[in-house]
Amino acid sequence: MIFLRNKLVALVLAAASSYTAAECNTQLKPTFDESAVTAESSGIAVDSKTGLMWMRCSLGYVWQDGSCARDESTSAEFAWGDALQAAANAKSFAGYQDWRMPNRKELASIVEGACFDPAINLTIFPATEAKGYWSSSPNNFNESFAWAVNFINGDHVSTSRTNLFAVRLVRAVNP
Repeated sequence: MIFLRNKLVALVLAAASSYTAAECNTQLKPTFDESAVTAESSGIAVDSKTGLMWMRCSLGYVWQDGSCARDESTSAEFAWGDALQAAANAKSFAGYQDWRMPNRKELASIVEGACFDPAINLTIFPATEAKGYWSSSPNNFNESFAWAVNFINGDHVSTSRTNLFAVRLVRAVNP
């Protein structure tokens, strides 16, 4: 039963496509505090509330002319182990050398719960696809699984490390 449920979650996440605008419920209080975030023209976003600096584009995209453009020469989806390696290889961006994959809690901090398809602020994080994004957090109860955040609706998902998901990198503002 668990296998079938996880397979279904993986299929739903893999089948999700990118949308140009999130659907947001204006009757709900936003969960992402946009006022705490400074989105810089260099392609980074600094969250003063969490002390985290984010790449505004996912891996496989480049910051170009104030938005994220797909870089067809690189991968934009990774199995978990490959995602960790890609994060380790992402040496330099915006003058910083210590980018890494966020843990599950950090990744969840950029979810906008009042929105879906994707559940994120697209002004701060343009071109974010409504799909799963890997965290660096392994599932401690099943070594074949790791945690991701589903940016279709913002849920946390424990799923097979072989599934292909996107990656967004982060660093501490004052490491």
